Amino acid sequence: MAEQISSLQETDSLTKDPKAQEDFSREAAETIARASELAAAGRVDEAVEACLIVEKKARQASDGSSASKLSCHVLKMFKEKGRWPDVHEYLQLLPKKRGQLKRAIIDMVQMAMKWLDDTGSEEEKLRLIGTLDAVTDGKIFVEVERARLVKLLAGIKEAKGEVDEAAKLMQEVQVETFGAMDRREKAEFILEQMRLVLARQDFVRCQIISKKINPKLLEAEDFQDLKITFYSFMVRYWLSEGDHMQVAKCFWSIFSTPSVKDSKEDWMDSLQKYLLFLLLAPLDNEQQDMLHKLRTIEEKKMDKMPLFKKILADFLQQEVVAWPMPSGAQLQAHEVFQEKPYEGGSERWGLLRKRIIQHNIKVVAQYYTKIGLVRLAEVLAVTEDECEKETAELVCAKSVAAKIDRPAKEVTFGEKKDSTALPSVWNQDVQKVLDLVNESCHLIQKERMVAAAKAKVR
Repeated sequence: MAEQISSLQETDSLTKDPKAQEDFSREAAETIARASELAAAGRVDEAVEACLIVEKKARQASDGSSASKLSCHVLKMFKEKGRWPDVHEYLQLLPKKRGQLKRAIIDMVQMAMKWLDDTGSEEEKLRLIGTLDAVTDGKIFVEVERARLVKLLAGIKEAKGEVDEAAKLMQEVQVETFGAMDRREKAEFILEQMRLVLARQDFVRCQIISKKINPKLLEAEDFQDLKITFYSFMVRYWLSEGDHMQVAKCFWSIFSTPSVKDSKEDWMDSLQKYLLFLLLAPLDNEQQDMLHKLRTIEEKKMDKMPLFKKILADFLQQEVVAWPMPSGAQLQAHEVFQEKPYEGGSERWGLLRKRIIQHNIKVVAQYYTKIGLVRLAEVLAVTEDECEKETAELVCAKSVAAKIDRPAKEVTFGEKKDSTALPSVWNQDVQKVLDLVNESCHLIQKERMVAAAKAKVR
């Protein structure tokens, strides 16, 4: 417990000033007024010297308010006279003074950041950013300001085409550890990091950065726009990995956003992409479960999209789906199967054909225990080699139990019977027969008793 208290005290000393020993507010106000008159008369250096004398007294007495006002006024006088070299010099000099108070440094940095758009030239703006970066470096109480400066500098570099440099700058700042930064601003900063690493095709680092955002945070009402942005970035990441199931889940998260559901155009777009990427995912139990839930939960919305409702029904029913599909041209025109906004549209169209073939194989497995390879290829409308390849892939994925006899050109569906399990199967069959015999005897006895009772009554 004592160690925790000591640790808290040390942290507090890094972010707060000691208690003021003396109040210099009146003397500071008088000095600022007199310095303003001297500066108006062109005697800026005298005004600065007068301010620094009182600033030193306030600093030594830990009067943060007065020291801050005097330090800021010094910088302001140089800025108003357009003496930018002096602004840079004193902006670096004042924070380095012995015992300088944190409030003074914070106020000077925040004030100087407001001048970034008033520098008059991009070169001077970059110099001021560099000066502020040097001032804020290593100071925990201005870590938020430093992060904003880095973000601004990264934006300038990106505008010049230096995307790699911009991404590296942003990665150096770990905003997830900043306690003073607002949670929305923190999330926006992390999303900017993700955007820049995606721009340089660094997908591994994008996945690492995405772990810094808690998905539960994105469910807040004021985070809806950030949630859409986050999952849009994750779609690009999972596409690079070729994981269409995760891509589908990302679009479902976008579809589940209240602001998206309020717009018919938005929810139709996200729901269509969710369904198409779900169909491109491997044919396993998870995919089938999600398809059934989509048909059940969003039935009314699917009714407004007849084409996609028909495709969903085709994949859920135990019937062979024809290829090419009757609505193939209309479906192929969808942006999921185009090169923009996501590259690889033609590959995804080929993958859809592959999933339909695999679906058809699973349907055939429901109705046949043995079928000729030639006949199976004919049903699937593919070559024998492709039929064999897709069947083998499903067997390896354990989606279908089958055995291919290549010399005989036959495919046998169903699990191989285990010899050790046969006695158990026989035992169950015998038990069923005995149960039926016992039940039949009971019914016969019941009928005899009923017939005997009727005979007595007569």
